[in-house]
Amino acid sequence: MPMDGLRLVVEPTYPKAAELAALGAGAGEDEAVKAEKAKVRNIFWSWRWHCDIYVWNEGGRIEWGKVPRVHSLGMALETLTAADAWGIEQEHNAVQTLGGMIRHRQLKQYLLTGMFVESSRRSGVTYIFRRLRPTVAFKDGRILAALCLHPIAYYSGSWAGAMCPTDDVIAHLALMRGDEHMLWKRSNQHAPYRPEAGL
Repeated sequence: MPMDGLRLVVEPTYPKAAELAALGAGAGEDEAVKAEKAKVRNIFWSWRWHCDIYVWNEGGRIEWGKVPRVHSLGMALETLTAADAWGIEQEHNAVQTLGGMIRHRQLKQYLLTGMFVESSRRSGVTYIFRRLRPTVAFKDGRILAALCLHPIAYYSGSWAGAMCPTDDVIAHLALMRGDEHMLWKRSNQHAPYRPEAGL
């Protein structure tokens, strides 16, 4: 569902993806921002300054600048805005479906904390499945990545997907159990120090 002020990014293989994406195209961006984005050449993380470094073309010159990202408050606020797209009944149905897929203790943890843990039998990787945050993958006490995946679409600049939050958790869990390699392949893999990881 398109939302005012939030750009909807749709999975290209989803039916009528182009039409859905066009509904929210340009939301929250003026022409100057679009023009600036078109000239960006590279973005990378600087350990020295603990922020993103942007490299862009300006006229005939190449420029660079620091964009500090101290915390993820902006993403949290955008996620709150996206909550208008979901219904309580749909979330309730998703929680019931999830309850049939996991153990009682895991469901209790999920209802009380918004997350639960499950390990892969194939790879030995342990996953923390979280509502409205990327799934955290770790092994031998080391965080491997925060896996962010929304099967249909997501709202740019937030942790919100087009489906209700527990449906996204179900998608992550089902993919991990059925095709773990595909979960990693299809997910954005955020490093734990990045604000997008939600840690």
